[in-house]
Amino acid sequence: MFHALTSACNISLGREELTQADTLVSQTLLQIRAQLNLLSPIDKLPPEILAQCFEHVKSQFWNNRGNDLQIEYRTLRKHPIEVRPLMTITHVCKRWRDVALGTPTLWTNIDDDRPAHIEASLTHSGNAPISVHLTTKDFSRTALVLSTHGHRIKRLDLTVYPQACFVPPLLQFEAPLLECLTVCSEAKSPPPAEQFTTMLFRTRVVDKLRALALVGINSWLPGNQFPQLTHLHLSNISGRIILDDTMRHFKHLLLNTPALQYLFVSGLSRGAAVTSVTDTVRLPALRRLTCTQSTFLSAFRLFALLELPDDAMVRLDMMECLSATDSILPFQIPSRGLLSSLDNLELVSEGEDLHLIAEGPKSGLWIQADSVEDYWGLWLAQLDTMLPMPSIERLLVSVTDPEIIPRLLRQFPRLDRLSVYLDEEAFETSDEFQLVLRSLYSVLEEADPVVCPQLQEFDLQVYMVPPERLAPAAFVEMVKARQAHGHPLDAVILDVNYGIEGVEGFEDAFGPAEEYLTHYLDVHSRYGLCAFYMNMVWQDPEEERWWRVPEGEGAIDTYTVPFEDPLAIYDYEPSF
Repeated sequence: MFHALTSACNISLGREELTQADTLVSQTLLQIRAQLNLLSPIDKLPPEILAQCFEHVKSQFWNNRGNDLQIEYRTLRKHPIEVRPLMTITHVCKRWRDVALGTPTLWTNIDDDRPAHIEASLTHSGNAPISVHLTTKDFSRTALVLSTHGHRIKRLDLTVYPQACFVPPLLQFEAPLLECLTVCSEAKSPPPAEQFTTMLFRTRVVDKLRALALVGINSWLPGNQFPQLTHLHLSNISGRIILDDTMRHFKHLLLNTPALQYLFVSGLSRGAAVTSVTDTVRLPALRRLTCTQSTFLSAFRLFALLELPDDAMVRLDMMECLSATDSILPFQIPSRGLLSSLDNLELVSEGEDLHLIAEGPKSGLWIQADSVEDYWGLWLAQLDTMLPMPSIERLLVSVTDPEIIPRLLRQFPRLDRLSVYLDEEAFETSDEFQLVLRSLYSVLEEADPVVCPQLQEFDLQVYMVPPERLAPAAFVEMVKARQAHGHPLDAVILDVNYGIEGVEGFEDAFGPAEEYLTHYLDVHSRYGLCAFYMNMVWQDPEEERWWRVPEGEGAIDTYTVPFEDPLAIYDYEPSF
């Protein structure tokens, strides 16, 4: 054969003969390459094993991408689903191509960013369950895909873009396999007003749905029952219909989610706080409530709507308090068992910023907010009536208002350990700094009744402050008075961060207090006694199983205090 082809090249041939010779050469090369591939060890693998290898390539790619099918990706549409690894596999050889195209599970992640890709993937995926991302850009095509393949969709991410539209008509299909539904609106203009509560999927009860996310929706909420729903994400909810009666609409939705474990809400406006609901919603399985980027009163109105289990974690983050009136809660929080389970409290109030984190063995309450003015003194003075936490035994506090600590300490009769962090630079004058210290000593000195009668340990951390500015004489009198009242302190620890040489000056100034202590006075300069840190109980990967919360919406790995605390970023738990 090779000799004949060589001879043909030495003879003057016409176009037709040369074309035939070229075809013969190409076919011969393909046959030779196919025979060579058969001699390759990898080509001896059975098709089933080869398909598993391809599945591994796909899974490794998706795992490295991390969260392609989650809210951050779906909303911002930064990265379409990447199909190059699969395309590369289909172009290696005919056998690989046949095996890949004959393996439906390789083609189950579908994105309509490329029309050709969606058609090919729908074909190659056969009858396998699929995860689909669609936009409403081509409304009729999207409707056709959903009506034709809805019965095998396991995850649906729908982006309303570029024009607004009413989504429920698209979701009128049988969805026996659907586990996750995400609807994100990126449309600029609102759709026409429609019926607010509407049924989806042609059935009142949606059995399989585990996760539901609605982002930027302003004219409807689903009225179905979701008996197995564990994750619910509602963000940037707006529009006249919902804002007129936000909590009532939320209540109707939440009553249909008895198995809910993770609830995320963001973007509640001030109007949501005026909604009046008479009954609460009991969510016995809820593990975490997160509300971010909302007004202070609206976030607490949501908290008051729910009756949560004693071991729930509640995070109210990035809230804004618009007035002193808005800081006072005109309603009761029904989850009293949760509040009573909290025994460790961390509080920072500096100017307009509030940072309050209370934790129990399995529960937590996270409050971070800022206000247009300093309203937190008034709010903290009434904390025990709004958020009673009678079991607090340990308190870590840093404040600049001298009235806060006395009001606060009177609320915690079971307090066993008090740790105070004061940064003199946060005060306008040294006199204001000393005023906070003297108010602290004064309240602990009170005799009728004794404040914090069970207090055993008092910790104080300052930075580069000479001993005379810590009012040592007043401190000694406080320790002496507590002993005289029959409630002596067991130990006092001072972390002065003043250098090893400077410790002696503090020991001389505060040393007279030691005779009134049950055990000891310890003065050191290590900086870390009163560290503000993020407890790992707040990081639960399961919370973001279906979606990654976008940056700026209360991501679960965020932890801030108003002042600069280098220890806040360390991944360890101090002795506090």
